[in-house]
Amino acid sequence: MKTLWVIRLLVVLTGFVAFATPRGYAQSEVDPDHFGSPNTEPIPQSKTKAGVAAEVGKVGFRGKVTLPYTVQCAGKRLPPGTYSLSLHSDGKTGRARLNQKDQTIEIAGIVRVPADSRERSALFVECIGNTHRLSAIHVAELDLVFDPNRRVDPASDGKPKRIERLPLT
Repeated sequence: MKTLWVIRLLVVLTGFVAFATPRGYAQSEVDPDHFGSPNTEPIPQSKTKAGVAAEVGKVGFRGKVTLPYTVQCAGKRLPPGTYSLSLHSDGKTGRARLNQKDQTIEIAGIVRVPADSRERSALFVECIGNTHRLSAIHVAELDLVFDPNRRVDPASDGKPKRIERLPLT
């Protein structure tokens, strides 16, 4: 009987301690965004913005690309197959040379600073219906864009356009 009385007393005291103690609240500050810091130097910002044309400098690139279908480029048709690609740039304009067996085609384009230089090198093909047109070449140092002001109208058969990315090796 005495043990039952001791257990009841402990339960009552535990409940009293749990519910009768004053509650603690966190303090709120008037200026919560103010934090003292020993480093008050501004973070250095990039001088150029992504997407803005800037002087890239001389760039050279060699690689290979496989075209799974016929591609139109600079008024010529490139049949499917593996091509060697060499790219040269003076910083403002660039030239790409595609070679396959006896066929060589050279294309001029406008150099742009890539938005993300970590992306893998690729050749971009614009597909409208059954027509495939070379649109741009991306390498780590630059993007070489062909005819950037050209507006593409939807195909006469009403098919939407899409961009396909073909990897460069």
